[in-house]
Formats: sequence, structure tokens, C-alpha cells
Amino acid sequence: MKAALIYALISEGFSEYSFIPVYLKRLAFQKNIQVKPSSVNLKGQPSKSTVLSKAEFLCLKALQDEEQALCIVGIDLDKPDHTDDLQEHTNECKKLINALASAYKRYEKQIIVYVPIQAIEHWLAYQAFRINKGSKPEVRSLEKMNQKELKRLLYGEKDDQRKMIAVARSIAEVADFDELAKQSRSFNLFHQQVLQFMDEYANQ
Repeated sequence: MKAALIYALISEGFSEYSFIPVYLKRLAFQKNIQVKPSSVNLKGQPSKSTVLSKAEFLCLKALQDEEQALCIVGIDLDKPDHTDDLQEHTNECKKLINALASAYKRYEKQIIVYVPIQAIEHWLAYQAFRINKGSKPEVRSLEKMNQKELKRLLYGEKDDQRKMIAVARSIAEVADFDELAKQSRSFNLFHQQVLQFMDEYANQ
């Protein structure tokens, strides 16, 4: 059997550290790939500024020093993007790529960059109805909602670390990722990168 795909996840929030590993595990299972998260992460101190300041160092540590297969790096856009060509989203991706600097220049094919519009909670909310049995949101509708209001709807009045982790994991376990890719343009950009990487990895 092929060796497990070891990946590093460098992200700004606790929800990402629950949602993305489950997402990757489910996608990898479909392609008969085993995935394992590495110890390279920011779980203890996730924030946007920390991601931007440490992304290059941590990616180099994962891909160069520890010879891992993949590094996933993400920050929130923190605002809506109603432009047809996702200009605000593109600018934030460029900011992240610039922060990755030498790591991205050397290991571009092993790095996946993602930027949710506005935050990962907007991805989660599209699929939350699968758990809550509520109404299905319209395509591209939730990115207009205020972050604080959306977080309150997802996590309740107490959005502590434990609640965020539990909600994100429970949604990831039942989410329809192909449907989510149609609902959210920013998730689709991330999803297509992951699918391409896994297809190439499976065929090596």
C-alpha cells in the first residue's frame, strides 16, 4: 500500500483545524489514499497575522525539512466579494502567496492556498442545514451575511473553542462537498486545488 500522504495545515482559526482534516480524509478515502496531519500547524495560536508572519517558515519546515507531501495555508477574506472576477479574493490570495515567499517559489505544486469569503463559517453555514434540517440556502447567498451574525447562528451565543471545533467537525462529516463548491465560489477554488493534487498523488 502507498505511504500515507502527510500534510501540514497552517490556518487562522479553530474551525479550520476541525473542518479541513475531515474534508481531506473523506476525499482521500474516495481515491484510496490515506492522509495524516503533521505536527506543523498553528493550533495553539491561530490568527491571520500569525499565519502571514509564519507561513514561509512553517511551509519550509514541512516540505523541505520534514519532506511532507503537502502544505495547506489559509486566511479569511474578512469581507464579502461581489465582483464577477473575485478581485478582492484574488488580492488576498496574492497577499498570502507573497507571505509564503521562497517556500511558494520552490514548492508551488505542493502548496494549496485558500481564502474563504468572508470566513470559513460561511462555508460551514451552506451545509449546516444537513445537520439542522433547516432550509437550504441559495447559491452565493451567505457571503453577504455579517460574520458575527453568522457565527451566532452557527455556534450560538457562546462561540468558544470547543463549540467551534464540534460544529465544524459535525458539518464536515455530512457535508456534500460538490454541492458546497456550487454554493461558494471561494470553496470551489480550494476544492479544485485539492482534487487536482489528490488525483496527481494517486497516479504517482
